[in-house]
Amino acid sequence: MKIVIVGSGGQLGNEFQKFLKGQENVYAFSRQELDVTDAEEVFATLHSIEPDVVVNCAAYTRVDQAEREKDLCHRINVLGARNVAWAAYRIRAKVVYFSTDYVFDGEHAIPYTELDEPCPLSVYGWSKLWGEYFTRSCNPNHLVVRTSWLYGEMGHNFVKTVVRLAREKGKLKVVDDQHGVPTWTKDLVQQTFELLVRDRVGLYHCASLGQTSWFHVSQIIIQVLGLSAEVFPISTEEYGALARRPKYSVLSNYFLELEGLNHMRFWEEALREFLTLFRKEFLRE
Repeated sequence: MKIVIVGSGGQLGNEFQKFLKGQENVYAFSRQELDVTDAEEVFATLHSIEPDVVVNCAAYTRVDQAEREKDLCHRINVLGARNVAWAAYRIRAKVVYFSTDYVFDGEHAIPYTELDEPCPLSVYGWSKLWGEYFTRSCNPNHLVVRTSWLYGEMGHNFVKTVVRLAREKGKLKVVDDQHGVPTWTKDLVQQTFELLVRDRVGLYHCASLGQTSWFHVSQIIIQVLGLSAEVFPISTEEYGALARRPKYSVLSNYFLELEGLNHMRFWEEALREFLTLFRKEFLRE
């Protein structure tokens, strides 16, 4: 299988490169090497390679900043998704697009399935939903994967922020009334690759199992790494973020379950393994 990874310099793109190294014929392009907002450049690059699969990891992920940079967010998450999906269609390749739990409004009391109607609260959430739409409409051979609260070895994420603030300040105030599921990029990539090998198409939720709050996640991080910091719970209103976030955005991997393909782990098991594996790197930074 010949695979192109777009947005390879980010958290998820890096994980895909690491996982596929030595397994598949992989071509990886960072944001600097391939601009997804340039339709002609995207098509010319993919046409020259003629891959079987194009994995679109390019994304604008600054949720609060997106409220101020709406046009930039839309260029990358919406037009970029369209450009990649259409170029992949023209060369008869499958396209993979990653979306988010933030396409939901958080009014549910039970986990969201692929059959639930999205209703984003933020510019970022809407941009990812429109990215889903353009991916589907431009290429019927698509795989749209929604995930949540991603963390990994590379890039910026909540885990790294907690570690940094705990070491710098010794005290943290963390939101305790937003509930979701932290998901390790490693688990997400492995599950997505299985869907590719099985040539699945359509929409799938792919998140770790269980549910928790940002506050509880921060407690686990500090405990496992042995950091001497105090964590205090606060409300979303007290935190005062610019972008609205769903109070409840737990994803159910319903379609994976129906097909007997759900191999995702419980969030705490995955997080503890991740923290143990990269403990030295965290404490050295």
